Amino acid sequence: MRRVIILYGGHSVESGISQQSAEGIMENIDRAKFSATMQDIQNFDFKSVDKEALIFIAVHGKDGEDGTTQKLLKKRKIKFTGSDEISTRKCWNKISSKTLMVENAIPTPEFKVIKKNQKLNLEDQFFSKNKSFFVKPNSNGSSFGVSRVDHIRNLEGAIITARKYSEDVIIERAYNSAEYTVGILKGEALQPLEIIAEDSEGFYDYEAKYISKGTKKVEVVDKKIKDELKKIALKAFYKHGCQTWGRVDFVYDGKDLGVLEINTVPGFTEKSLFPLAAKLSGINYQELITNIIEDSI
Repeated sequence: MRRVIILYGGHSVESGISQQSAEGIMENIDRAKFSATMQDIQNFDFKSVDKEALIFIAVHGKDGEDGTTQKLLKKRKIKFTGSDEISTRKCWNKISSKTLMVENAIPTPEFKVIKKNQKLNLEDQFFSKNKSFFVKPNSNGSSFGVSRVDHIRNLEGAIITARKYSEDVIIERAYNSAEYTVGILKGEALQPLEIIAEDSEGFYDYEAKYISKGTKKVEVVDKKIKDELKKIALKAFYKHGCQTWGRVDFVYDGKDLGVLEINTVPGFTEKSLFPLAAKLSGINYQELITNIIEDSI
């Protein structure tokens, strides 16, 4: 029987969410196939791990999605779920990821990078030709530090907020028509979902993800959009070098789709987007856990 260590927690602002994901995996893992334990990464001794064990990485954000844990496990030749150090690092760094997408003709919202100590130049054509923006930390998850800006005078304040989480900041043109997400599992795109956020900020922020009861996650039924979402998601996923599982998030401006980011360790509670997409694709929660583990062995 394969021993599985479900790794969660850490120093990230997402540690609480990570614990919820780990608890969901622990409660639903197939006990006939796997012997499972949970371990907080803050107390985890990488040197003591049995080489026959598999690490199910459920650490969201820093340590889990920035390549740190993957690098340590690979060095010790310990198997783990999901993408490797290089691909997770590419996805975690929004500037690197956006650059990669532009180079590979993957549609993504136009953006501007504001590096550490760099002053904002409001005379830049990017700001004059666009009406609304999203200001984001270069490296963070769960929408921490993200602001929607509809008036150019509010950009400076949004940059200050983003820099609480990352020295470098990225400003994207806002796509205002719809938000979508596509899960990827073992080389296949799962049922795409549309996210309809009903909160005060009007986008899928932390409150909409984890607190609001009004946020809706519905199947995409338009075949043309659904097929396009799947096609672009798979291209983005594999151009970043990702493996086994992950989630690609999109926005839509009424005419064009744009990839926002690739999540290499997305939320994994039963109500999270990835397990919901799997369920709508005919894969229940326990089967999903098994699929991820067996593809990683």
